[in-house]
Amino acid sequence: MKNKSVGASIGGKLKKSVLFDIFYEKGILYFILSFMLPFIIMLYAFHKNYMTMLWISDGELQKTGSNQFLVVDLWHQYYPFFRVLREKLLTGGSLLYSWQNGIGTNFIALIAYYAASPLNLLSVFFGEDYTREALMYILAAKVGFCGAFFSCFLRYTFGRKDFSIVAFSSIFALCSYTLGYYWNVMWFDTISLFPLVMLGIVALCREKKWKLYTIALALSLITNYYIGFFTCVFTIFMFAFTAIIEWQGFKAFFNRIWLIVRSSVIGICLGGFILLPAYRALQLTYGIDGTFPKELKCENKWIDIFANLISYNAPTSKDGLPNFACGMLALVLFGVFLFAKGIKIREKVSGVLLLALIAVSCNLNQLNFMWHGFHATNQIPYRYSFIFSFILVVMAFRAYDIILQKGVKYYQIILTLVGPAVVFYLYYLSANASEEKFSFENTEFKSSLLITGAYILILICMKFIPIKDKSLRTAIMNLIMAFVICSELSNNAVIGVGTVGSSDYASYPSMNKEVQTLLDEAESYDNPLFYRTEMTRTYTLNDSALYGYNGLSQFSSSANVSITRLYQKLGLYGSEAGNRYYYRTATPVVNSIFGVDYIISKLSELKSEAAFLEQIAEEDKVYLYRNKYPLSLGFMMNEEILNTEEFNTENPFEYQNDIMSKATGLDVDLFTAQPVKLVNYDKVTVEKEQYGKYSYTVENAASANAVYDFAGVDGSYLYGYLKGTKVENIEVSCGTSIIDSGIESKGYSIAFPMSDVQGGETVSVKLKFEESATSGNYTFVTYALNEELFRQLYDKLADEQFEITSFSDTEIKGNINAKEDGVLYFSIPYEKGWSVYIDGEKADTFPVLDAVLGVNAEAGSHEITLKYIPDGFVTGTIAGGAALLLFVIFALSDLKKSKKTEQLPQIQHIDNGKMDDISAYGAVNDLGFAANIAPEAEKAENLTDNEDIGGNDEKPESSDSLQGD
Repeated sequence: MKNKSVGASIGGKLKKSVLFDIFYEKGILYFILSFMLPFIIMLYAFHKNYMTMLWISDGELQKTGSNQFLVVDLWHQYYPFFRVLREKLLTGGSLLYSWQNGIGTNFIALIAYYAASPLNLLSVFFGEDYTREALMYILAAKVGFCGAFFSCFLRYTFGRKDFSIVAFSSIFALCSYTLGYYWNVMWFDTISLFPLVMLGIVALCREKKWKLYTIALALSLITNYYIGFFTCVFTIFMFAFTAIIEWQGFKAFFNRIWLIVRSSVIGICLGGFILLPAYRALQLTYGIDGTFPKELKCENKWIDIFANLISYNAPTSKDGLPNFACGMLALVLFGVFLFAKGIKIREKVSGVLLLALIAVSCNLNQLNFMWHGFHATNQIPYRYSFIFSFILVVMAFRAYDIILQKGVKYYQIILTLVGPAVVFYLYYLSANASEEKFSFENTEFKSSLLITGAYILILICMKFIPIKDKSLRTAIMNLIMAFVICSELSNNAVIGVGTVGSSDYASYPSMNKEVQTLLDEAESYDNPLFYRTEMTRTYTLNDSALYGYNGLSQFSSSANVSITRLYQKLGLYGSEAGNRYYYRTATPVVNSIFGVDYIISKLSELKSEAAFLEQIAEEDKVYLYRNKYPLSLGFMMNEEILNTEEFNTENPFEYQNDIMSKATGLDVDLFTAQPVKLVNYDKVTVEKEQYGKYSYTVENAASANAVYDFAGVDGSYLYGYLKGTKVENIEVSCGTSIIDSGIESKGYSIAFPMSDVQGGETVSVKLKFEESATSGNYTFVTYALNEELFRQLYDKLADEQFEITSFSDTEIKGNINAKEDGVLYFSIPYEKGWSVYIDGEKADTFPVLDAVLGVNAEAGSHEITLKYIPDGFVTGTIAGGAALLLFVIFALSDLKKSKKTEQLPQIQHIDNGKMDDISAYGAVNDLGFAANIAPEAEKAENLTDNEDIGGNDEKPESSDSLQGD
């Protein structure tokens, strides 16, 4: 008796301790565990796929593994942008504008989609050599927060305080959506916040607590407005179902509508400083124009969609079915949720309808189009499908909660077979409809069957094992279930990471050490405060962001489409639908008007344009060239430049002729067309329709090519241009010497130099057709650039350059001496965010060449100042400030009301003859995934509803009380 008293005393003291209250009563312990479990499993999956990890060995930081998780756009876009953000955070650069993205870009609009995660701030604590690892650990942390915030939702909604919420939170965090799409790292802040937004809706409908919803919604939109849009759409449906289930009369209903609308407006406005500039910037992109599907149709077979719920299956990573799968336990408990006693009909109907909403939306093309913001996605389909997993896991937890409360029932064991049986049968039908056919030896099928059996066996054991202590029985069941769940999730994570793939760690970025050495070499020259550098060939589509120099290339969803079109007209790579424009060897006109001072060539020396580019350094087969004819960021042009003809992309040389003649006022042709000297067609029949226009029919696609010979011209340099269908690449040679090879033309048009041949010499251009080519057409022209004439035109423009005296990301100052009235041209994308001041007075800006910034300037010497504030930033910031003020006012008003309420007598109700207080949190506790009616009140309500709750005499666990919002 003495020992028992001592134990009881210690237990009582422990329960009364501050630490117990913080870690257990407030849920901190399960929050931490719900974070750590998915975080560790994700890192385990990376490790098993040989990703480079950081370890501490012998007191030093070491790396192990040969791969990296950078793939697809994470390789091309997300990491380079992350690197630029980290650099700005370390150097104090402005987050409003970047010169390392394209020829300049609205950086806040770019990071609004790609890099607004608060976790990215952690990157400053990692050294330059560990930046990629930093991003990988940050991603794993985001997955961890998916679990942590989901645990908050479960804990509040169902009032449970045991290890089960850790297990189920991990199921959501590591669903197939996460494992297939994790390489889109920028989405997962908002996905992790999604459960908090849903929790906020429950709290708002349950207790009129609106602050959590408001803050969570604001953070969701700030961290990624794209996924945040999905959250906003689903909020409408979630609120509607919650408000109906939680019906308290029309007055309360309209009060909740007022709260949700008010809170939504405040939440959106709180993010105005980043959302409005992002919205305005999107108006300048190609993607803003979407064509609504005319015909309603299903995009996939329904059998295939639901068969894909099976576990141990490769998730969709680029193209494929919706990622709905979230483990076999969710399917095991699905039948229990649908048919178990104790779960109200309205809960079941709500859950099924919400699942149906997402499933139907994913398969009907018109609904899918609307969900994606009235835009057709380029790969990565059904980007909102994580909502399906969220609903399914919550339904499964609701069923599990019933089992824990009332014990395992015989009929529930039968019901566990319903979900898996249906999915296994659909999997059988789907496999037989495919070429591979169904087999019991299929790894996914066998593994899913075994893990399903394990889950059901655990439930059976818990039914028959004679443990009377409910708390002990619950703890044992949760721990065993969690062990099996971890096994399934770990295997799925390894499969998912393997499906997404990896890239080589050591070679990324390619020859970075040599490039950085040459960039330092270029920096040591007597350069202006601002200059640009480019590569002769692209490694990623954002090399300037990756290597850290001011360049001309950009591939991003916020790419300014007017710049893309200008690049296409000039003969540079550009794709409007692909949201990209980027540099490859270009004409001296392009290099000059865009202010390219330096060119870097990797692996080989340039064998062309010696008249325009001077080699000044070399570092282990990487070569640095200096442009002999650079122009400043700004210079004067003749007013005739505003009358430049609207050329299509068929002839960049005629377009450049027009630019140079009108910019200088000299009516001359810098480029002149050249005839073909000799042509040879191999395995292809070609017909010439007019100069430069050809149609073809391939005889043998495996070796089809066309070779054109051109004679050199004294004092001139040849340039070619190709635009064609199914022409894969171009090779330029002179005799036995290869001048340039592998010039990509697949899907693009491109202008390219054709060596330094002069009179008496011949250069050959070989066009290689794709293996899939059968017939088509192409444009191929060659023009000669007159060197002496180019110098005259250059001198005319260089005589009136903008001399920069002060430069920062968002403010540039300098002087110019205009000899006559004209247009001051800046090689900066035109947008409303730029303001130009001439001698202190703001000038009207306008687009030059339909793409870049220009102002009118009178003859004489002028002080010029350029300032940049993103369009919408000021308005958005003001709206955010006003929203914050309203938030504080409403919060203080609620606080004042709550103090008055505390002075009123406590509300009480009778339950089986006992008086129980209804706390602020425990007032509602039985709304399933939406909101719950208090367990004590459930019995009383069931007397009215005449529903059977399963016949268990054990009292359900009481819901926890969360103080505050």
